[in-house]
Amino acid sequence: MEQFLMVVIKEDGLISIVKGSMVVIVGKRACYMSYVAQRLLEGLKAYPTIYEVSEVFVARMTLIHNLGRILSEDDNTLVAPLFPVVFIGGKLVGGLNRLIAIHVTGELIPMLKAAGAIWF
Repeated sequence: MEQFLMVVIKEDGLISIVKGSMVVIVGKRACYMSYVAQRLLEGLKAYPTIYEVSEVFVARMTLIHNLGRILSEDDNTLVAPLFPVVFIGGKLVGGLNRLIAIHVTGELIPMLKAAGAIWF
């Protein structure tokens, strides 16, 4: 999934946004999960760049993702890719569930410090 997502992001020209910002949230327009990710990060004084993708982008990602699963004969559970997607320091963190998990385990703050997003 990670390699697939990075290929799509490079194709759409988002790589410059991801590499040029300390914290980026890529999400669907008016997505409450993107808002939750944003509020969590802002609560830690890390102010993310928000990039909203269109429904066409989401549909294209879903199609490519599911075709890849079918071709690898893993078509038992065809699903849509997860949004929002969070990047810290140019590296893919994952979705909201992963962001919350690393916050709970205490990994998020050191990761934000290493990326230069927070200083305390």
